Amino acid sequence: MVRRAAYALLLCAAPLAAQRPAADSAWTRGDYPRARALYERALAADSTDARALHRLAILDAWDGKVDRALARLARLRLLAPGDADVMVDQARTYAWAGQNAAALALYDSVLAHDPARADALAGRARAVAWSGDLERAAALWRDALAAHPDDPEILVGLAQTLYWNGQAALAETYVAKARAHAPVDRAALELERQLAAELRPEVHTTFNGAGDSDHNDFWAQEAYFTGSLGAARGTVQAGWRRATVPARSAASYGAGGYANVPLGHGAVLRAGAGFRRLAPASTPATTPVTVQLGVGIRPAPFVSASLGYSRSAFDETVVLIDSGIVVNAVDLSLDLAPRSRVSFSGGGGVAWLSDGNRRSGGVAAVLAGVGGGLQLGVYGRLLSYRQARPGVYFAPDRFTTLEARAVYAWRRGQWSARGDGGLGAQQVFKGAKTQSEWHLGLSLSREWWSNGAVVLGGVITNSAASSTTGAFRYRSITLSLRQGL
Repeated sequence: MVRRAAYALLLCAAPLAAQRPAADSAWTRGDYPRARALYERALAADSTDARALHRLAILDAWDGKVDRALARLARLRLLAPGDADVMVDQARTYAWAGQNAAALALYDSVLAHDPARADALAGRARAVAWSGDLERAAALWRDALAAHPDDPEILVGLAQTLYWNGQAALAETYVAKARAHAPVDRAALELERQLAAELRPEVHTTFNGAGDSDHNDFWAQEAYFTGSLGAARGTVQAGWRRATVPARSAASYGAGGYANVPLGHGAVLRAGAGFRRLAPASTPATTPVTVQLGVGIRPAPFVSASLGYSRSAFDETVVLIDSGIVVNAVDLSLDLAPRSRVSFSGGGGVAWLSDGNRRSGGVAAVLAGVGGGLQLGVYGRLLSYRQARPGVYFAPDRFTTLEARAVYAWRRGQWSARGDGGLGAQQVFKGAKTQSEWHLGLSLSREWWSNGAVVLGGVITNSAASSTTGAFRYRSITLSLRQGL
């Protein structure tokens, strides 16, 4: 009887013992779903299996489940308190979770025992960069590079930090070295393409058409040429627009230019000027000056903000071109991703119109990734004008909308597509009844090397604020062509 029980235990233990080698083999092949399943079984059979616990923590971190990864790593530290590999992975995961102080403390502990350890040097510099101190991060990357001059991770990390700090040309030299040492490194390749797009001269044109259920239609084209001006990036542009209503039409056209100048510490200044000629069919033309001035900051890789002033012509419809209205606006925007797969965007501003009116408003959106390229979230908008302008443009004393939103992104090689839709409610004017609101958008793009792309997109919505006249149907289509030189 005892012999039979021992034999049964041996039969059960044999498959369990084989799971770890099979899991390691799947990990080596890159078959991570199978590796996860096998490591989970191994850990269920032996809760002290350090290898299974470690690799499951890494897989959790890669999947964006940083809280679960950190919990596994904390258990693993109890099993192997002095394991430097575990400490580095725990520090890296702390950084991904936005806990930079904890990450830096762990990296410092590892480096106290091994001052030249490459992944710890790289992790410390990256955590400092993510905290927003780009100058100190660049110095740490250079110190790491002195100890490991051919390490692709360090070369790419320094290039990325220099790029965030507005030094794209210098970043390009380091990413080229990384590509020479690691030709198939994905991070180096992606950064190289990003820098090429940033530095190459390019031509870009967009064709845009739109209309609403009040029969206000327009067709427009804008063309741009962009090139480097030392450390700055300059663009010249020109465009035209033809607006129509039944039996009437009007046109506008103009040109101008602007420059983006890096200020250091992740800040960029944008300044430009031009003109816009408003040419009604039966009244004298006017030519207002256009201006744009603003500053953008990027204190951390997942946070950006901008504050800007603009002076522009209000020329979407025939009536607006006839009116010759000019808009002076101040706007603030903020984008951040505080956690993996979660993003927030928002902004607001005030505009003063040359007819004595004033507009104010704000927008906010939160999206969370749920896997497979799908994001779900909410979107809200508030808009108000000081005075009504019936028959000229849509100027509600208050307009509010709130919608549930879904975004789906797909990519295969050089092809990509994006669809977004929303369903919610809107209120047009104070005290008015709440109405349903929806929108649907779709775009398809094809990219090619040397910063080239063609994008075709369209939107249809019943949002009253999408139309200058407040019509409850609005549609637009856009074709964009871009080619690096």
